[in-house]
Amino acid sequence: MKNIFSFQRFFKLFSKHTREHYHTYLIAVAVLIGILTLMLGTTAYFGNGRLSINVQGAYFSVFLLLSGTIFTSMVFADLGDKKRSIPALTLPVSHFERFLVGWIYSYLIFQVIFVMCFFMIDLIVIKIGDINPLVKNDLLNFGEDRNKFLIAFLIFGLMHGATLLGAIFFEKLHFIKTAFAVFITLICFQVVNIPIVNYFFLASARMQPLFAGVVLRGEIKGQSIYIKPMEQSYIIVIYMVIAVTIVLWAAAFFKLKEKQV
Repeated sequence: MKNIFSFQRFFKLFSKHTREHYHTYLIAVAVLIGILTLMLGTTAYFGNGRLSINVQGAYFSVFLLLSGTIFTSMVFADLGDKKRSIPALTLPVSHFERFLVGWIYSYLIFQVIFVMCFFMIDLIVIKIGDINPLVKNDLLNFGEDRNKFLIAFLIFGLMHGATLLGAIFFEKLHFIKTAFAVFITLICFQVVNIPIVNYFFLASARMQPLFAGVVLRGEIKGQSIYIKPMEQSYIIVIYMVIAVTIVLWAAAFFKLKEKQV
């Protein structure tokens, strides 16, 4: 068991990783705060201080996914450089401990830092906007808007798994190559989705996002029928996303084990 995981070894590796990369991480946090301030502030400015719940939710999801995938692609960047990969791979730690440090930083710590930064900037922008007596902004709420947060965090977990695998699999241009691979995969799923729907319903289906219901063209020109998924379908999709995310994390771990100096 000690060959796989040791608290003492893991703590030393975690401390070493923190000492070597905290400058880069602090700069990344500063950049994130700057971009969030610019985007939220500009939107509120052009809206005379208004920042709706939908806009806040959209910014939260977009920046969580974008900044999260970019940061994740940097965690194992050393493995793509032969000079830096030698000390990283010859360090007397297990592959699981090495993987766990990268996973904790890119998944757990990143989400905590992102949520703190987003709501700090969001609250400041809202308070400034409320100076206008005609404006009354509401802060994005975890309780009332939990479905939006759930979807954002589920998709982030899925994208994190894909990006983590790409960061280990590709030696150069990790983020670009991973993004291209994910894009091609989504296009293939979307293209295959239409003939499958046509086969089961014996009708002509319109292009529709995955897991968002089915839109069938009627015989009368311009007529269409929307079939909404059952509530149980969304639960199945959630479990599917979680399962695929875990598979991607496992694939990333085993790919890391294959890495050699």
